[in-house]
Amino acid sequence: MSRNKIVQDTDSDALLSKFAAERAGYYHDPLLKLFLPSNIDPAHVHKLPLFNRGTYVRVMAVSKLIDQFLSTTSDTKKQIISLGAGSDTRPFYLLPKFRSNLIYHELDFAVSARQKAELVAKHAVLKDAIPGPVEYDVHTPDLPQRPRRWSAARSFVPSREPASQSGHGPHHLHSSGSINTHPGHNSLSQAQNPHGFETPLKSPSYYIHGVDLRHLVTPASVQLPGIDFSLPTLLVSECCLCYLEPDASDAVLAAFIKAFTSPSSSSQLGIVSYEPFSSDDQFGKVMIHNLAIRGISIPTMMAFPTLQAQVARLRGLGFKAAAAGDLKYVHDWWINGDEMQKIDALELLDEREEFDLLVAHYGIYWCSTVPESDSSDYKFEGPFGGWNDFPRQI
Repeated sequence: MSRNKIVQDTDSDALLSKFAAERAGYYHDPLLKLFLPSNIDPAHVHKLPLFNRGTYVRVMAVSKLIDQFLSTTSDTKKQIISLGAGSDTRPFYLLPKFRSNLIYHELDFAVSARQKAELVAKHAVLKDAIPGPVEYDVHTPDLPQRPRRWSAARSFVPSREPASQSGHGPHHLHSSGSINTHPGHNSLSQAQNPHGFETPLKSPSYYIHGVDLRHLVTPASVQLPGIDFSLPTLLVSECCLCYLEPDASDAVLAAFIKAFTSPSSSSQLGIVSYEPFSSDDQFGKVMIHNLAIRGISIPTMMAFPTLQAQVARLRGLGFKAAAAGDLKYVHDWWINGDEMQKIDALELLDEREEFDLLVAHYGIYWCSTVPESDSSDYKFEGPFGGWNDFPRQI
């Protein structure tokens, strides 16, 4: 099996973990079921309590940081670029809530991007969550070729749990579908598109791009269709860049930083990143060994084995305002008493020591570029100013 396929399969692992935690009651995300492979019986998806709680902490932390970015200076239009987005349902909750004030881009391997675009075309509840007209460039054998059409207004009710996703309450949405059944061919020439990226779904507010992240190594290469370099922008990398070699991962981040901090762009760029680290201890070595048995390599676990090393790396690349916490810290400091009481009642966590050890090897990082400053005491500013309120381990 190729390394690309192994990495793609990790999205299925994450999806099943999220679905198991959702079924156990940790949060409410009815859209997850739409993304399950056809050979999976939802009734048979179960995970141990320590994994369900760990998944909940991950989803909660990333969602809180994204929500705060979008809510700070809420009248300002913003942009999210999700790297290795896979089967993430987040845009279908955020887009209805923020509508004209949010542009959402998802980047993944071309095959994954096409599959997600086809799924959106197939399910009205996904399609109608996207404000404005939607165009597809995918092969959808179950859908006849048709001219642009407008669908009837539908009621979409997103998550009821504030800790999981951002949408609340009913929204009446309109969307259109224009389907090109000849897939994978954007109108750009080879000279304009040397790396052969695809955009199988695009709308004024939502884009799905099929691209190998290893090709995004220059400011010019990250200028994918619809990306607006004048907007405050947040990169999201949930266990994505960690699969690249450190030099390649650094090159991707440097390309985005340079593109958003160039003289022609006055916008700030932030990142929310989630990935494991080894801590250079025995438990971390066992994690690396167990992943290797499955053919999975996470180079950053060894190159940046601690929270401190990862934060130093991100600051060195240009994210001068930077903070981090491992999932154990986030679990203990970010969850209030009422919420903790609720999740304690869901399942008996009799592996508490094992849980603490496991989640202490996964980190959440939230960082941003800052305006030119002579001070070394960098703080989050502008659209990222709300992040100063989050407890931080570093």
